[in-house]
Amino acid sequence: MKELDTQQLPKINHQSNESSKSSEVGFLNLPTMPVSGVTPLWLVRLYMFHRYSSVLAFLLVAATLAVYGWTVYSQELWSQSYRRLQNLQRHERLLTTTNATLTNKMAQEAEQPTTGLVSPTPEGMIFLPPASSNSESASSNTKPNSEQQTLSPLGY
Repeated sequence: MKELDTQQLPKINHQSNESSKSSEVGFLNLPTMPVSGVTPLWLVRLYMFHRYSSVLAFLLVAATLAVYGWTVYSQELWSQSYRRLQNLQRHERLLTTTNATLTNKMAQEAEQPTTGLVSPTPEGMIFLPPASSNSESASSNTKPNSEQQTLSPLGY
């Protein structure tokens, strides 16, 4: 096995030497420039321009996608809020209509003689005398009210 490897190595080296000789003549038998360690300044600047413009293009695409996503998301939120507003307005109209219907129905029922309701007249009015402005009576009135408030449930 080792003998085969050593026999194949010179052939590979020989082929690489042949390929390096053929690299001096390029595609379509056109001569190529010899490779030197120094690259031209214009080529370095072109490479740097390509590098920075690629980064800039990537950042611009990322920013564009972020703005697009934010726009779509905000429009979705707006449309949800608008649908909710329309539903609330529809419910308000329904409540207003129901309230007007109930008021009209109560008025019609009040006009019927079987309900026992009478129209208000000046003879049926009750007049109360004005309250006295004594501070003692006002303070005595507040104490029982405060006691009544503490005794009654908070929900009423």
